[in-house]
Amino acid sequence: MRTQRSLPRAAAALIAWALVAAPLSWGHAASAAPAVHPLDSLSPDEIDRATSILKGAGRVGADAKFVSITLLEPPKADVLAWKSGMPFERSAAVVVLQNRKTFKGAVDLRSGQVKSWTEVKDGHASFLLGEVMGATDIVLKDQAWQAAMRKRGVTDFSKVICNPLSVGFVPDAKDRERRLMNVPCMDTHETSNNLFARPVEGLMAVVDLNERKVIRLIDLGVTPIPPPSPKYDYASVEKFRAPMKPVTMSSPAGDNFKVDGGQVTWDNWSFHVRLDRRSGPILSLIAWNDHGKPRSVAYQIAASEMFVPYMDPTPTWSFKSYLDAGEYGLGLLASSLAPGRDCPANAQYLDGVLPDDLGKPLPMRRVICIFERNAGDPAWRHSEPTGDAESRPEVDLVVRAIAVIGNYDYILDYVFTQKGEIVVRVGATGIDAVKGVRSQNVKAPTAPADTAFGSLVGPGVVGVNHDHYVNFRLDLDVDGPTNTLMVDHLVLKEAPPSSTRRTYWQVESEPLATEGPVETHGHDAMVRIVNPTKTNAYGNNTGYVLMSHPVSSLLSEDDPIQGRALFATKPLWVSRYAADQLFAAGEFVNESLPGEGLPKYTGDKGSTVNADLVLWYTVGFRHVTRAEDWPIMPTLWHEFRLRPFNFFDRNPALDLAPDFAKSGP
Repeated sequence: MRTQRSLPRAAAALIAWALVAAPLSWGHAASAAPAVHPLDSLSPDEIDRATSILKGAGRVGADAKFVSITLLEPPKADVLAWKSGMPFERSAAVVVLQNRKTFKGAVDLRSGQVKSWTEVKDGHASFLLGEVMGATDIVLKDQAWQAAMRKRGVTDFSKVICNPLSVGFVPDAKDRERRLMNVPCMDTHETSNNLFARPVEGLMAVVDLNERKVIRLIDLGVTPIPPPSPKYDYASVEKFRAPMKPVTMSSPAGDNFKVDGGQVTWDNWSFHVRLDRRSGPILSLIAWNDHGKPRSVAYQIAASEMFVPYMDPTPTWSFKSYLDAGEYGLGLLASSLAPGRDCPANAQYLDGVLPDDLGKPLPMRRVICIFERNAGDPAWRHSEPTGDAESRPEVDLVVRAIAVIGNYDYILDYVFTQKGEIVVRVGATGIDAVKGVRSQNVKAPTAPADTAFGSLVGPGVVGVNHDHYVNFRLDLDVDGPTNTLMVDHLVLKEAPPSSTRRTYWQVESEPLATEGPVETHGHDAMVRIVNPTKTNAYGNNTGYVLMSHPVSSLLSEDDPIQGRALFATKPLWVSRYAADQLFAAGEFVNESLPGEGLPKYTGDKGSTVNADLVLWYTVGFRHVTRAEDWPIMPTLWHEFRLRPFNFFDRNPALDLAPDFAKSGP
């Protein structure tokens, strides 16, 4: 990972317009150092080599388009056995569109051989950059669409931008053979920085990307285009608060963490990080140095899938049930991070590299930041009746990336604490997806119908209610890969007659025996993953507990859009480790059928006792829209926490120093 120069402004603006995203992070290619770790991202040279090998083997021709060229990880056992200086394999997983077909393959970058090559029959691959840009051009040139726009009083199409979207569930088998996008558009007259503020409601083109034409036009009738929206850029805000006096995070004596390629060490933690096209940051080999002894906590943690269903049954909205990671890519749409705003001044930045549509390396600037954070909280404290007090300041390490997926910005934080905890946080901000309506306020006679599926957030615009479900694949290896999942039920008991109490609760623990969703029968339960072969000083099996606020989808499982994301029907699933099971909704989710992903992974109900386990936890939150979300939404955070549970013999933060080291010599 290295710093690159940014794209020329015109090119960057064109791509940002085409993807309807924030400024992206793409730069010019540069020579690459060879990988020094088995889990390092593919370098620009390796991406070029993968493309060359496929062309030399006759697998791809001049018309081939590359959806992805990503690291194909070595076997887990090989990675765990690897030591610095030892050789390791380098292979690439490749997805290609060619002759209107999708192919997936594996390429050995050392030997130059194609290891596998198969046609994908079910589902479609993620969208190409060129497809997203091309879909807009196809719609703008369509005569029927132009006529429908003129009916709405729009004749200058140079001020119209379109928002090509995945189509979700496709009921017709012949349509599923097509590579489709649904394309609504927005009028940007008098709108400079909120491209979503003036939707052309009730009009949507269905585009066949292979045929490069509009195959259907959905026109529900003319709804007035909303008036110009308030702008959210600094120069356009009418009144400002007085600027705050500086409140900064700084490291005057230098950073306490070290980044060496993709390897990060900080305090007692060590891990490897890389950028992935689909998942964004992937954190691997997470370990805690316990007084000189490295102890494994997780083999890998990464976002697996994101499901965003909208709650409006009208034809131009009902399809909206995005699987953003698999249909677009959290890493592909990673935003370049702004120092001092997206990340604090003391952050270090990592760059990434992904392939473009032609299989050429596309370096990305400042897509991951790493920084230390002192929130002013004590790691622990106590004051004795004598007046003696002990307190320790706490510092966290944060690994952050921000994916800009159309109107939404998703902040992904992986936080490491000095208490041995790992906190995964998802922050949602950006712009509500809004629907154009006739009502200018809630007293209008049309308001009850206009606001049936959301809230009026501005004159003529309704923020449509929706959900966000972000699934994380947690390959936990607590003190090694042999683990068991325990469910601790907090059971209400009646006190004995001799007690002055009437009731109390007691913990009753049971191992989860087989793969599948984890049923806790209410919130009065804890989920622990333990190593049955390792104990702490007191004989307790070492483990970690998942602390969360579970939310699952309210949609019925036989709803086709829910069927494509059945992982979201339960907050937590568990499966036995399998190298090819990486995505909660399946590998090829674009136009996928119901039932893929976790239901298939866990269908055999394999034993989860004393096994290498993977937890799949979904951070879920419902978004009932409100006026305060407009014209830009304040960041809303949700999180879960992995907390040591008998992993240590005592408080792991007991040895923290009472004060920070002095700056200078």
